[in-house]
Amino acid sequence: MNFILYSDIGESTIDKSLGLPEYSYYFVLKAFRTVLAELGTVTLVRHPETEVDPLFEECRQRGEECVFLSFSPPNKTQIDLECPTVSVFAWEYSNIPDEMWDDDIRNDWRVVFARHGRAITLSSYTARVVKEAMGAAFPVLAAPAPLWEQFAGARSRFGAKLPPGESVLQLRGTVIDSHLLGLSADGLIAHITFPEAEDEEELLSPPRAPAPEPASELPPQLAPEPQVQPESVAPAKNLRYRLAVTKRHLLTWYREALRDLLPLWLARAVAVSGRSGNAMARAIMGYERRTAPQLELPVEPPQSPALPPAQPEPPPVPVIEPGQVLEPEAVVNLDGVVYTSILSPKDGRKNWFDMVTAFCWTFRDVEDATLVLKMNERDLSRYHNTLLTLLSQLAPFKCRVLTLHAYLDDPTYEELIGATSYYVNTSLCEGLCLPLMEFMCCGKPVIAPQHTAMEDYIDDRAAFVIKSGLEHNVWPNDPRDLFRTLRYRLDWESICTAYKDSYRIAKQQPETYLEMSRHAMARLESFSSGAVVKEQLRSFFQQAGAAR
Repeated sequence: MNFILYSDIGESTIDKSLGLPEYSYYFVLKAFRTVLAELGTVTLVRHPETEVDPLFEECRQRGEECVFLSFSPPNKTQIDLECPTVSVFAWEYSNIPDEMWDDDIRNDWRVVFARHGRAITLSSYTARVVKEAMGAAFPVLAAPAPLWEQFAGARSRFGAKLPPGESVLQLRGTVIDSHLLGLSADGLIAHITFPEAEDEEELLSPPRAPAPEPASELPPQLAPEPQVQPESVAPAKNLRYRLAVTKRHLLTWYREALRDLLPLWLARAVAVSGRSGNAMARAIMGYERRTAPQLELPVEPPQSPALPPAQPEPPPVPVIEPGQVLEPEAVVNLDGVVYTSILSPKDGRKNWFDMVTAFCWTFRDVEDATLVLKMNERDLSRYHNTLLTLLSQLAPFKCRVLTLHAYLDDPTYEELIGATSYYVNTSLCEGLCLPLMEFMCCGKPVIAPQHTAMEDYIDDRAAFVIKSGLEHNVWPNDPRDLFRTLRYRLDWESICTAYKDSYRIAKQQPETYLEMSRHAMARLESFSSGAVVKEQLRSFFQQAGAAR
């Protein structure tokens, strides 16, 4: 059997694709590839519209079977190829799109499935939804990404063990630590930074204390006592200050409440005119761009040629491709009870506001509780202001919220798993949730709802289950934003209860924690091991071959 595999995101672009809608499909393909290689020959393609059919013709001439597996949503899968095609996809809503828009028949998924004749989903929930639309006889396989063997090394180090008291992560990226932000609800405006408001920063910031004079070369007993610096004085609320605050309030209100309601052409026109008007106003008011003064470096005296000092070997210089920006190095210290979640901040399904607000409220007086948010987003500015505003509104709290804006390589990712006490998922719906499964593969209990795809592997022996109920929603790929489907709404108080119960068990009931850890691994082994998924795939393709 020959398998041709395709995902929109490949090995060379994965680190540049954080937060894109099809970001996780690369990892699904990567997990399936190992199992498929045991069933036949695997070939990866980058341009299926031109590469698949020639490969299929070669296989046909050799008398070999061939199938094209497109790891992408059905509406982005080819339907006019000669090669038998199957869409391998995740879906998390109560029904599939069954209407056409934008003159693209693929937006009606029933057309795609009818052309392909079969489908592979990543959960039994999605398989039921497809059968409801296509009929009970439609061949659809529910097979999760086979992750179990992939984390054998990490599982041997962290599985069925109590989390360490302290851990250290070394990564490249930006770390936002709530303990270092000086969060205050009274200073909420000062924490919101817009790119076009650099000069107002100075107006809203307290005056800086004068630099201390250099200490004289006096004995300690004769040295003057250090002067106590007076506390910062709040800036005077003059006209410029009030205009700056008003401007920020208006910008925030427009972006949060009004912009999404405007037609796209009007929103763009407002943005362009706003930038032009802002530049004109700055010129009229005499704002000047501030640049950091250049530092004069001291000139070292020449070394004596007779006794040259031993020079240490220079560290290796990393090779940087043209246009590549090297992220800064960061060291993260973790201790106490650590909760981790990996998500895209732009993905409304992830519901991370409820996750953060419930955490900060539950642990507002607890110092050794940490929530790690690993954000899958390339552009920090897309969520930076939103995050700081949310944390400022919740302040003061003693717990710690740590945001990692970085791409984690495999070793660093495994270290994060090892440092974690619980994985947290507060999604409104899920097509699979790879990070949740990966942490459970390594023996980490979780906090999560038991709906959509998570029905397959979440139960109250491995998780603190969050209560949820149905609500109306729209298909995410439908630009019309019409209410055509259902998703789940979480009970916020239930999230708080899960945090409290999990913290108590981690601190006071280690045997219960270890039992949850062992059950999480057993559940994932029976669900996502390579042997289980391989037999599912073998049976599925054999039945399809017999049907032809």
